[in-house]
Amino acid sequence: MAEAMTSRDWHPEPSGPGDDQGSGIQSVPTASDPESRGFRNLIMRAAGWTVIGYVVPQFLRIASSLILTRLLVPEMFGIMGVAIMVQVSIAMLSDLGLRPAAIQSRMGDEQAYLDTAWALQFLHGCLIWFACILVAVIVGYGARYGWFPEGSVYTAPELPTVIIAASFGTIIMGLQSTKIITAYRHLNLGRLTVIEIVAQIISLATAVLLALYTGSIWSFVVSALVSSLVTTILSHIWLPGAWNRFRMEREALADLLRFGRWILLSSILTVIAANGDRILLAGWTSPTMLGLYILALNLVAMLEGAGGRLFSSVAMPALSKIARERPEDLPAVFLKMRLPFDIVFIGSAGAVYSGGRMLIEFLYDDRYVDAALIIEILSFSLIAGRFLMLSAVYQAVNEPRNQSVLNLVRAISIFVCLPAAYYWFGFEGALWAIALHSLPILPFVFYFNRRNRLNNPLYEIAVLAVWPVGYLAGHMAVMAVEAMGISF
Repeated sequence: MAEAMTSRDWHPEPSGPGDDQGSGIQSVPTASDPESRGFRNLIMRAAGWTVIGYVVPQFLRIASSLILTRLLVPEMFGIMGVAIMVQVSIAMLSDLGLRPAAIQSRMGDEQAYLDTAWALQFLHGCLIWFACILVAVIVGYGARYGWFPEGSVYTAPELPTVIIAASFGTIIMGLQSTKIITAYRHLNLGRLTVIEIVAQIISLATAVLLALYTGSIWSFVVSALVSSLVTTILSHIWLPGAWNRFRMEREALADLLRFGRWILLSSILTVIAANGDRILLAGWTSPTMLGLYILALNLVAMLEGAGGRLFSSVAMPALSKIARERPEDLPAVFLKMRLPFDIVFIGSAGAVYSGGRMLIEFLYDDRYVDAALIIEILSFSLIAGRFLMLSAVYQAVNEPRNQSVLNLVRAISIFVCLPAAYYWFGFEGALWAIALHSLPILPFVFYFNRRNRLNNPLYEIAVLAVWPVGYLAGHMAVMAVEAMGISF
């Protein structure tokens, strides 16, 4: 995928001497050269498939949410949300970065290297499942002996079993073919995108059918396992390349583990910062309230995810090229590229704040009406959270450690501000702490940007004017719906 590219991918190789060979000057491919055009077209195709691979699955997730919220009770979303959080957290806490390691390695196309990565991938999947079983046992034991507040998500009797069953998908995913890595390495994303969409459609159909016939949380679990199984099977039989076999090649193993140790630190900080809200809220709130929170959070996260995927797929390769070849132009280009993202994020924050209640009433039935206040407050996370996406520019200037610093600040902020806000102001105060917990990163962002001449105070102030525009747009939409007498 495009975000996995390194700076050398953009480096134009000098051509051989031409008509001016006596001058000693070598020509560099320009935008009109076939080689340059071919690579640019490859990038644009990859970016296009990346957008499709995000938009279509998100549409399917919305459809799934709309259908399942009418077939299942809110507390099931809370319980499943914790089960997924446990699985994802353990996976990231033990992440060795096998895929990015293989994508960037000089040995990444060697079958022995890929087979070693496949073996480690499967072992890692087994490790995650065993760790999830351990967590499930501890949660069940703690619920039995009163470790958690009565009525919290952690005391739900079905939670341990759901964690164990849902996390078995990590073993299935561990068997995915490394043909996926090869496709990402060479930016051949077409079939990968189709596989993702097919798996999502089959998973959605499975969830809906099981929810219709059983009305139980197991419709979530089985559909997730089906998605993992379909993806794994198609990765072997539909993608081009050699089949994997289990082996450990010493040089490949050393290269994978050497790269992975740097990924591990970043992953640990990311998982702490990204999941701190659910880790804490699950111990304080009921399954129903957490389910409402997760539904509202997912709606806001769709905007953040779309922006992050687009920025890393399209903007970052271009910024890397500018930083390397014309660093004096980086501030202007960076500002030009971030402007549409800031407009969408800040404008959406205003629109969701004024129209959030109508959005929830339109999407869900009366059982989910309390999610309206949640999404209104969480809309403010788009204002400060956009800097986390834009901070990916530090990769372009070869300062990736800056992102680790920002994730560390976020992790500290969420685990300090959220408990304090909940203690003093209850659940609503906790929501405000979640929405604004990224604010402490701003001094660090401005400091890092100053070192690279990326700050523009006038721009930072002026762009905030988009929020009232978005608010007015959302308010007018609400008034128009009310004027037409439409009720949900």
